[in-house]
Amino acid sequence: MAPDILFYGDPHGLFDPLIEAVARHRPRAVILLGDMELREQSLDTVLAPLREAVAAGATMPEIYWIPGNHESDTDAAWAHVFGSSYVAGNLHARVAEVAGRPVAGLGGVFRGRVWYPRGPRCKAPVFFTRNEHVAQLPERDRWQGAGDREPGLPRRHRTSIYPEDIERLRGLRADILITHEAPSPHASGFDTIDGLAELLGAVLIVHGHHHQDYEAYTPDGVRVRGVGRAGVVGLYPDGRLETLTPGTGGPDASGQEPAASG
Repeated sequence: MAPDILFYGDPHGLFDPLIEAVARHRPRAVILLGDMELREQSLDTVLAPLREAVAAGATMPEIYWIPGNHESDTDAAWAHVFGSSYVAGNLHARVAEVAGRPVAGLGGVFRGRVWYPRGPRCKAPVFFTRNEHVAQLPERDRWQGAGDREPGLPRRHRTSIYPEDIERLRGLRADILITHEAPSPHASGFDTIDGLAELLGAVLIVHGHHHQDYEAYTPDGVRVRGVGRAGVVGLYPDGRLETLTPGTGGPDASGQEPAASG
């Protein structure tokens, strides 16, 4: 039985494990969990071998993704993803049918200068929307990027989570929630993501960012699956999740070793 979906943990430029997994398992769809970190090549270039990996007569899987925090590191890293032909596969703040399942996405990370709903730094949002943020910026601080739908927003905050992202998902339904940040079962997670899953009616949250393979449940009983760096997890038609390529650990985007519960 082939998996419906392959979830691919933060690649950080490494795509060979994904290419190999697609050739071996022939999924209907692939979802990248952010932090592609494409400093020198575009997403089109690094995924080109997928077409060669898919045997004659097999169907090319649909490609979906969410941005991680590293997509806004440099102008090139941004352009290599958001200027690629795969830009329509961005699941951030929307719901799409992926291999017959409704999937919602929340890319990027919480940042204190916008909204950080956790721990000692927890406070009311500084900005609810990107337009509010841009409106208070002097012209010199405004940025224009590839495929720009948010003119003026600083590049770094193109991968920040704003309250409006949650609002865009309000009233929608999804079985699966894909995030870059972790929900509360992870020691560095956010119960805001738990709440979003409940809002959507999701039964599964899959996330990257912390480079850690683990499984847990939120206090409300939503299943959580963290995927390690360049790790591959398959979701099968019967709902089974299986690690097909173990991810590697290591410091997360903050440089800290993640510590997960569960």
